[in-house]
Amino acid sequence: MIYLFLCIALAFGAEIDVNTFSNYIEVSQEQVHIEWLLDLDEQYINATSQSIFRVNTNKLKKIDLDIYQLSIIAVYLSSSGNVLQHEIIKKGDQSLLQGDVLSIQLDRVYTRGEYIKLNIKYNLDSKGARALGFLTKEQTYSKTVPYLFSQCEDNNCRSIIPLQDTPSIKVFFTATVLVKDPRINVFMTGNKLYNMKFKLLNNYENLQALTLYQFELDIKIPAYLIGIIAGEVVEKSTGNGTYVIAEPHFIDEYAEELSDLPVYMNKMQEYIGPYIWGDYKIVILPASFPFGGMEHPLLTFASPTIIVGDKSGVGTAIHEIAHSWVGNTVTGRNWANFWINEGFCVFLERKILSRLNGLDSVKLDAINGNSSAFTSMQTFGLDNSFSSMHPNTTNRNPDEATSRVPYEKGYQLLTYLESLIKEEPFQQFLRDYIENFKFQSIDEDQLYQFLLSWVRKNKQEEAQRIIEEIQKVWKKWVYNPGLAPITIDVSTPLLADANNLAKAWIDGKGQAPEKANDFQQYKPNQKSVFLQYLIDNYKDVEAAVMTKMDEQYKLTFYKDQKTGYKWYRLVLLVKYDQALEGVHDFVSKVGVSSYLKVLYDLLGQNYNKQAYDWFEENKSFYHPVVVQAIEKILQKYPKKLIIE
Repeated sequence: MIYLFLCIALAFGAEIDVNTFSNYIEVSQEQVHIEWLLDLDEQYINATSQSIFRVNTNKLKKIDLDIYQLSIIAVYLSSSGNVLQHEIIKKGDQSLLQGDVLSIQLDRVYTRGEYIKLNIKYNLDSKGARALGFLTKEQTYSKTVPYLFSQCEDNNCRSIIPLQDTPSIKVFFTATVLVKDPRINVFMTGNKLYNMKFKLLNNYENLQALTLYQFELDIKIPAYLIGIIAGEVVEKSTGNGTYVIAEPHFIDEYAEELSDLPVYMNKMQEYIGPYIWGDYKIVILPASFPFGGMEHPLLTFASPTIIVGDKSGVGTAIHEIAHSWVGNTVTGRNWANFWINEGFCVFLERKILSRLNGLDSVKLDAINGNSSAFTSMQTFGLDNSFSSMHPNTTNRNPDEATSRVPYEKGYQLLTYLESLIKEEPFQQFLRDYIENFKFQSIDEDQLYQFLLSWVRKNKQEEAQRIIEEIQKVWKKWVYNPGLAPITIDVSTPLLADANNLAKAWIDGKGQAPEKANDFQQYKPNQKSVFLQYLIDNYKDVEAAVMTKMDEQYKLTFYKDQKTGYKWYRLVLLVKYDQALEGVHDFVSKVGVSSYLKVLYDLLGQNYNKQAYDWFEENKSFYHPVVVQAIEKILQKYPKKLIIE
């Protein structure tokens, strides 16, 4: 069957998605509606999905969907209610990595162009739904009601909805959500409807006692962009169709920190074109949210780590705004083409930040990003495909390939292309690219062919020279693991200042250098460069240096968690025991996956007992995706027997 899919895909000239078990080429999901009854106290959801499929082949007898740990009760035709036979095909060692197949036998043979409408009744809970983070009421600030949030990217939506869980397929999404406690507010991807539009698919006892929410999105999206939060949350306008959503205690603080959302939105539209999605809402989630941000349309998620107090952490908000054009409107076809989302997004983010903060500040962001990407390459291996922009995720959970590599190498490629094409024409290229591929899922070759065609048409006498330069590097840049084939110049005096101060601290062997107070004036990205120099040279950093620095800068328990993360990396590398309680506090309060994976890797190496103790202590706080990632990391460092 996979061979058949491959033949069909090659005929259309598109890459297949190796991380879906669905027969999405033979039949494509066009619309998904869900109806969920939430029980947040029991961490359980009674669910029904209703989907419309379009047949793309002449003889369709079955529909295969992706599922992960779902309890399937029944499948039936929406129109007649006739029950269809189904079976769950277990995928062996892939079951816990990527899930299984819900194979539905149709009532007859369907032909190309026909549509099929199916209902699926199922249940899910906190044990199997790895896309969902369930927080008890005690884990929330007010401690009055539980809290629920999702993280479907990469391919975790199959753990909450049976569907074609691939970025190759985009669907219209609608939802009805019912809750038992009226204090629980719900937001989902899409527009919240204030008049009931969708008929209920099920009968409910005591319906009058339930609170009902409905949502609708009239632009197609891939499954990974489906998101939900439910809990004691409120929203507050920040002007011009932008809103912040958070727990009531934090809403004013967060809205103030993000009060410039309309400015960011206007700057982005001035550069890349009109915003087409409607309102822009950003949710600041509880600390266990596993990523810096997540770009669900009309419901961006962000970690509280972006709230620093001086608006210096809002680059994440700008990054997620940029996804409204790159990622959400034009989407990478599969997880090997993830860079099409993220590389373009980083480019737009830094283009706007350069207008707000200056070019030197953006160069520091690029330096920090490249450092994080190289750290990931070293962890993966410099010859591993995960160190390329086009990772091979066959028989792997694509979450395993998640790193800064596609972000930074993608950004560097686009920066290089801009240097060839020149800034103003390249801006027009980006606008034309988005318009040409609007609402589509594409792969790198489609982008490449469009780029060459655009250059031929728009650069005229320079076209051949530019095309030859692009052809020299494109495939190497995309497919080769390791560093990019061309180094982008991001030199800035701010880098030299930070590195010189860090070196002076090392050379001082415990004495504060003359310019030690300069650190207090650094922005977070310059502080990160300073700490990265120390990390890169940690073998030369003596305990006396750590003690004096911590005394001077109060880095242990530092408020800015991005700076704190870099400090704790250094602490674990140097084995500076005096700051271990700070590391313990950090891993107990911050749920960001990229931070925790690095810190637990270092803990496993250098503080084995603490690694296992702290992980066990915080397991219920971490999102399921993070739990799986840390468990895999700790497998490299078997628990040591400690004899008292």
